[in-house]
Amino acid sequence: MRRFAVLALVLMLSSSGCLGFGDGADKNEENIEDIINEIDNKIDQEKNSTEGPFSEPVLVQVPYEEGCDNINPLHCMLPFPSTAFLREDLNSLTGYRVNYTKTTIPGSGTFKQVEIPGLNRLDGMSPSTQILTAFDDDPVLAGVANQSTIEESLMSNHPTVLLNLETGEKLPHWVELDARTDDKGPTILYIRTLRGLEHNTPYGVGIAGLTNESGNLLSASSAFQALIDGNYTDALDVELRSEEFGKLFDSLEQIGYERQNLQAAWKFHTASTESIIGGMLHMREDALIRLGDEGIGCNVTSSEDNFGDDNMTFRRVRGTITTPQYLVSPDESRSLMSRDDNGTPIFTKYSEIPFTLVIPKVLADNNMSGPIVVFGHGFMGTGESTISGGSRAWTQAYNVSFLATDWYGWSNSDYGTVIDMLVDPAYFEYQADRLQQAMINKISMIRTIKGVCSDIPELYSGETKLVDTDEVYFMGYSLGGIYGPTLIALSPDIDRGVLWVGGSGFSSMVERSTNYNQFELIFNSVLGYPERNNRAVLISVAQQLWDSTDSEIYLPFIVDGYKDILEPNNILTIHSVNDAQVPMLSSDRATRTAGIPVLSSSTRQPYGVDVVDGPINGSALVYFDGNFPAVPEANMAPPQSYHSLAHNLIAGVSEVNEMVFGFMFTGIIENTCGEICTFEADW
Repeated sequence: MRRFAVLALVLMLSSSGCLGFGDGADKNEENIEDIINEIDNKIDQEKNSTEGPFSEPVLVQVPYEEGCDNINPLHCMLPFPSTAFLREDLNSLTGYRVNYTKTTIPGSGTFKQVEIPGLNRLDGMSPSTQILTAFDDDPVLAGVANQSTIEESLMSNHPTVLLNLETGEKLPHWVELDARTDDKGPTILYIRTLRGLEHNTPYGVGIAGLTNESGNLLSASSAFQALIDGNYTDALDVELRSEEFGKLFDSLEQIGYERQNLQAAWKFHTASTESIIGGMLHMREDALIRLGDEGIGCNVTSSEDNFGDDNMTFRRVRGTITTPQYLVSPDESRSLMSRDDNGTPIFTKYSEIPFTLVIPKVLADNNMSGPIVVFGHGFMGTGESTISGGSRAWTQAYNVSFLATDWYGWSNSDYGTVIDMLVDPAYFEYQADRLQQAMINKISMIRTIKGVCSDIPELYSGETKLVDTDEVYFMGYSLGGIYGPTLIALSPDIDRGVLWVGGSGFSSMVERSTNYNQFELIFNSVLGYPERNNRAVLISVAQQLWDSTDSEIYLPFIVDGYKDILEPNNILTIHSVNDAQVPMLSSDRATRTAGIPVLSSSTRQPYGVDVVDGPINGSALVYFDGNFPAVPEANMAPPQSYHSLAHNLIAGVSEVNEMVFGFMFTGIIENTCGEICTFEADW
């Protein structure tokens, strides 16, 4: 009867196309028979190895949904990430390929089925992934590691463990319940990583000893309990991973997490570097060949002397840069990448991308030249508006010219696409592809302004060239600080930059930002995702698409570069305590991922980061504290009234600016704030 039941199940799933073993019927039949024989062998082995009477495993019926991880019936995609959403692929570097079906990713109120083809090109899960699951009852987290007690996560009896299955190393982490939970589903339990995980690496998660409000231990799901007890289920996806679970149980037992005590456990495998950024690097290589050493060309469309009429700006120059394009429709904000059959991006045409250059009056007044700072604008902004506004005071004070273009993907022209993806997640891929093209645009702009456009008349006052195009640095603010490390890594023409109030791991910061508020109304509407857990899962899935440009993927290359492709670089990260737009947690994880220290005078010294005295010839993080109101510890955005306080007011602090521009010009990080980096702000 047992063999008949399994055979019936396998044949049923095979006929519906759920197995995913291959295209041919013969191949399916061969694999089906292998599965049945494997089950029989397991039973025989247990009979032979058991002392005393043998109790044949029983068949446990569990809820089943096609395309889901049926180990947890509470949500199709919990736990996440999981090997349930990977298939074997011997041609990939990891041995896996992402396998989301038409029924895996939750549909919205507008689109019931969601397919995002770009996800299934990846060979593993995101190294920047959020880790989440849920139980029937909400767990009590007393005694569980939080943001302030991270070290407790490494204790032998800690209820949660995150394990590198390749090295056996336990990873420090912290745990929280979803503060955004609603009454439409169980509360998500987040296991928060401290940094980006290793690429192409297997990880295991174990949970044991969590209790509910009544003090009772949380119950495992019926499918998971069957695995613990050595029984079988009628869920094929669970059965196909039974051997994997057995090995995971062995690994967890070696570090003190007994099989019978586990309430949940699962495995996932991170994607390879090549899978995540291979397309980005291919575009970069192709673009640099097309650009050559000098770039292709620029076209000045306007030149405005005494721009702003405030004695700060000698000239504002606007124009376009000729740039290689890889989008199908480069002139539209909604466009996917043009790709060949292997998913490799393909050049489509040359386009003219707008740029803005602001030259300060002080250079003309003193008949002198100053360096260029490539400026990265903030969330949903534009390059032109950012450097045409108050930031011009920096150019005048520090004898530099600002150069900028839009950060497509998260720029003002992308509002429509961002709104679309809140009701149709397919547009997440459109946005992610546009972010990659934005990097090519910026690389092209820098190469061109240093090359064929380095001697245009607009850079001169009389006989004096005001703009030193041989000396180019980067400075990004907010979004520019988040994506700055990616650009610095990818551009061969910049090796140093300043990141104001930045961070990494976009999915882990978005819900803690006041910037999220403007989109949440649509996201949780009946047109979008009114169920909280669907929104949480979708944000986690989106990270896999954002990875191609997320700084967390590139930060490990700061010290040694990447192969012979990307060169090492140096960064100074400035963050403001209690920032409401870019949470401090994201800057902490960026610093850990990069492996850089924090200055000893920093008012915040994150767990696991080396503390060093200045001066520093290299990279570092520094927190400045302006005594702004505390932000929530939970995954909630602060009050909107906090939006511009810590985030913006730090820009005017003289000690900060001295540190920033001193580093930019010399590469040395000086301690400009004395014993402790605090400041007073008028708010």
